[in-house]
Amino acid sequence: MTHGLKMSKLFAKAHYQTTDSIHPFWLKSSESPLNDDISIVTVVTPGTWSDLERLADYWKGHISVTLCMDTNVEHQNRIREQYNKHAELSKRVDIHLSESVRPGLSVLLPQNADRNLARLFAQTDFIMEMPSNMVPATDIRRTLETNKAMFDSLLRDGDVLVVPMFGFPVQESTLYKLPFTKSRLLELVNDDAMFLLDKHWKPNTGPTDLNVWKYATTLYPVSRYDFHYEPIVIESKSVQPWCAERFLDSRAACLFSSYLTGGEFWVLPDDYMVELPEIEKSELSAFDHVIENRLYAKFYWEQCVHHARQLDALGLWKGKRSQHIRTQCSRVIQNWGKGIIGKPE
Repeated sequence: MTHGLKMSKLFAKAHYQTTDSIHPFWLKSSESPLNDDISIVTVVTPGTWSDLERLADYWKGHISVTLCMDTNVEHQNRIREQYNKHAELSKRVDIHLSESVRPGLSVLLPQNADRNLARLFAQTDFIMEMPSNMVPATDIRRTLETNKAMFDSLLRDGDVLVVPMFGFPVQESTLYKLPFTKSRLLELVNDDAMFLLDKHWKPNTGPTDLNVWKYATTLYPVSRYDFHYEPIVIESKSVQPWCAERFLDSRAACLFSSYLTGGEFWVLPDDYMVELPEIEKSELSAFDHVIENRLYAKFYWEQCVHHARQLDALGLWKGKRSQHIRTQCSRVIQNWGKGIIGKPE
């Protein structure tokens, strides 16, 4: 079986010529992580390479990266040199090359597929998918190691751990003093120098719930989940559903199925990420965003019905596992087939 055929089987909805240009472990790390460790999963371009270098300096663990770039040999050799010169990259970062014959975003292999590619070849049991311009301000790996037994059980059962995101009100300066403790972060939040960042929500108002997080000392569940919610989460590489590749870029779609199948979203009380300015802005046009939003509205109905039927077929409809879908999808289920599954409780 040729390489292109193998890749096209893994990414069945992508064009063959696109999958043929995927090169797993194009650059492979010299150190192998432990199976029960956690890998960051992210996507970069040559323009955001400096983000990856910064991320590797902050994160002393494994990173699995999809690199999207053109087929120019000179450009690729330059990236290879930069990789080999940076000790943290060559030690712990795997680069999976996704070549494009033309610059810019390729709709043949959208960013959701790039995320799946990096996840597929991550070398650890647990992953944390995140944009490359985010940096971990706390020692998340130490938190997981300290609570290993409890966290392993939650993640292998299908739950996820939410890592709160914080940002700066003004994203123009290149110099930022990152807070490395929760107490210092909250001082900046109280002074309006930083804010809780939940995309699609106003600052400090998202489902992560800043008011609860301020005083939390243990894990707490997300009680105001919404299908647009797209936090950074730590999850099992093998248990969780994969990102829906019909979307060019929708991290919310990667998590919605996890929630509907009964996975709980537990927020870490002391760890957090900080967003720094983007080097490259999204290339999605206003028209692309309209299409994405319409697709996602239909995806919401589709996933509600799909997972409701699965849970009902498995005899789990009356149990705790279906609580999320009965709450989130009540209107859909009541109107689909005139209540063939039954009224939500």
